[in-house]
Amino acid sequence: PPAPGQIPARQPPPPPVRPSVVSPTERTPLVLESEVVLKWGGVGLVVLAIGFALSTAIRRDWIGPELQLVGALAVSLALIGVGWRLRPTRAPWTHALCSGGVVALYTTVASDLFVDQTSDTTAYLGIVFIGLSGYILARLVPSEWVGAATITGGLVSWFVVAEGELRFMPSWAWITALVAVAMVLSLDRAWFGLRLLTHGAGLVAVAALAGSAESGTHEGMALLSAALLVASFVRVPSIGDLTTLWQQLEIQLASIVGPWTLVVIAIALDIWEDDTTVGTTGMAVAAAFALLALGARAWIKPAHVVSLAIAASVTLSIALAELFSTTVAFVGLAVQGAGLVFLARALSDNLRVYVNAAIVAGISAVYLAVATVEAWSVDAPIADDFAHLVIMAALAVAGWETRQRELQQLTQAAVLVFVLTWLGSVLVHLPQGQAAVSVSWAIVGTVVLVTGATQKIPRFGAAGLGVLALTVGKLLTVDLQEVDALWRAGLFFVIGLAIMRLGFLLPRLTGLDDVPEGERARSQAVPAEQGRPDGSADTRS
Repeated sequence: PPAPGQIPARQPPPPPVRPSVVSPTERTPLVLESEVVLKWGGVGLVVLAIGFALSTAIRRDWIGPELQLVGALAVSLALIGVGWRLRPTRAPWTHALCSGGVVALYTTVASDLFVDQTSDTTAYLGIVFIGLSGYILARLVPSEWVGAATITGGLVSWFVVAEGELRFMPSWAWITALVAVAMVLSLDRAWFGLRLLTHGAGLVAVAALAGSAESGTHEGMALLSAALLVASFVRVPSIGDLTTLWQQLEIQLASIVGPWTLVVIAIALDIWEDDTTVGTTGMAVAAAFALLALGARAWIKPAHVVSLAIAASVTLSIALAELFSTTVAFVGLAVQGAGLVFLARALSDNLRVYVNAAIVAGISAVYLAVATVEAWSVDAPIADDFAHLVIMAALAVAGWETRQRELQQLTQAAVLVFVLTWLGSVLVHLPQGQAAVSVSWAIVGTVVLVTGATQKIPRFGAAGLGVLALTVGKLLTVDLQEVDALWRAGLFFVIGLAIMRLGFLLPRLTGLDDVPEGERARSQAVPAEQGRPDGSADTRS
């Protein structure tokens, strides 16, 4: 405060507060609100009205064809003109009106009326002119919506005029130019929605282009377009900070590019009928995407690496199904699942890779369960028996390498069931096969029980006792009827003697042989978490 008698200094007035104005480029073009719904709904109705008016006027002969086309083009250009006038103050309306005008122009040029009055060549040239003008308009406005309308309308109207029979060379030039310019524009303006749409539309358009190839030159050009699109998928999705939903979806979309590449190659080269060729090609495509994922790992985002790895995984699955028998294909899936688990751990326990590994391993597990159960009644070839064993080993490795205790326990229980089922499917077809199955189960149960007792693992001990109980139940039900009397007597004697011997040796294995009976009972009553100094579970019972 000023001293007494001193005139206080004048403070400069605060600067006027200017209202914040959001420029058209700073607006979020894809926000859903009341104004958005109204403007887009109104523009859509106007475009539909143009179509209905044209069809009605043609059907009732109200106006001549030339006047109909002139009216439709005038209304379309009017929409664009009004949108252009509103761009300084009403940018959202500019997006809607200009996009609607572009779509209306495409609709008019691709209509049967326009083609009948001119020619399909003129219609194609009109589509090209509208497409190039639409991209210029999208950049000048600027509007991501106009760019999306331009690429979508350019592809749809082109296919409508072609009526399913593409002329390869002009179609190749147009599709390549339309997708390339849209991608350059989306990268320049950082329009992630347009990027996603361009990649998705490119997948459909290039596949259709490959189907129209009629010569070796056409096939090479279609595959070149596919290679360029794959290159875009390898690099472009990682450009940006991964904060928009569109970019996240674009990275997810990269996971289907591997199978798409195989499909495009098969369509372009017409090799669908040759399973060996398709399978070999699929293996090569899978290897290429795996190398891309590893080679590009240093300069693309981790989520993108995962998508490319999944693309390789899915392509490998398709190739195995085409190249080998059913059993070998499922062996490949099981091994693939184990490999994906290792990959997930290398990528900091990536959840998406774990999910993909779980799907592949789950499919293999279902096949293994069905195949081994069926093998009880129908003897499977030795090669299939060995393949089933490999699947079990791969599933065991996959479950163990997750390093998740619950998954490890679940996998161990499933593998134990598979082992028992597999032993039965192999041994039941031998002479006195039921007896051989019972002996093998008793051995497995004993091994698991002894392992649990010596290693102090309660669940192993419980599982071993369960297998032995299952064996005794089988002896008293199935074997009592299926096994010959002499064999049955020997079987009961041997297994019963073995169980007695195991019960006699179990205290020695657990270290309780020299403990008095009363103390042994008290030690067995101690809770599992208090049974050992380190707090781990005790299995001395």
